[in-house]
Amino acid sequence: MNKLLLISGLLLFFVIRLAAQEIVPASPCGGKPQLKYFIEQELIYPEKALNQNLEGDVSLRYKINEKGQVANVIFLNRLSPECDAEAKRIFDMIEWVPATRLGITIPDSGTFNINFNIKKYNRLCKSRGYKYHLMPFEPIDTSRLVYQYRNLHVAPYPIFTNSNINLAGFIAANLKYPDAAIKQNVSGTVKLGFIVEPHGKISNLTVLNSVGAGCNEEAIRLVRLLKWMPGVRDNMAVRTRMSISINFSLEQGPDGNFNPNVKSSYGG
Repeated sequence: MNKLLLISGLLLFFVIRLAAQEIVPASPCGGKPQLKYFIEQELIYPEKALNQNLEGDVSLRYKINEKGQVANVIFLNRLSPECDAEAKRIFDMIEWVPATRLGITIPDSGTFNINFNIKKYNRLCKSRGYKYHLMPFEPIDTSRLVYQYRNLHVAPYPIFTNSNINLAGFIAANLKYPDAAIKQNVSGTVKLGFIVEPHGKISNLTVLNSVGAGCNEEAIRLVRLLKWMPGVRDNMAVRTRMSISINFSLEQGPDGNFNPNVKSSYGG
């Protein structure tokens, strides 16, 4: 009897442990590396806080339902009304992938933190090249609603300083075909999804169709270089869901060598 109880207890322990291992927590679209990059590009240190040399953390706690929708957001740590509002603004721009247990979506919760540090912020502004977001089109929609590409009066499009260049030309001129992909003769199409924000930068960058050997990373690098004219609806700049496809292929030339060939397109 004791042996039977012991075996049953061990089996229950392993079942519970296995189930726990199959839980995948909710995560921001694109994962933590993309979230870190997004925050660094988006953060604007409030002028009042800068003038007061105010530094510290703003922390939020949130719940996410089975559809990836956020609810019950509360502040765990506040810094100032302006810094709190900036942290909440950034948090509200993030889209989430719901948690799963054994492949089934489940509710989840988590915390979100932004550190306001003046020295780090000054270095950040120097590296990214701006202190404030410049709006290519005004007024802007402040509802934070995300519109589909096809439901706009004017769709987003990339802005280039050279009027003679288009997206395909820009990608071809700037792409570095990964050495690993060349060596392994890897070809395929990387498709990235993202949101074009009213200020023309992108958020929620995620890989929709993956190609290995460094092609995903190269596609992400290129898309981050682009500046966009935002989508317009009812004469306001709005958030727009977009995607871009970059086709990596190797074509054999007359010399017998395989040469990179790149094609690209974008849309909804």
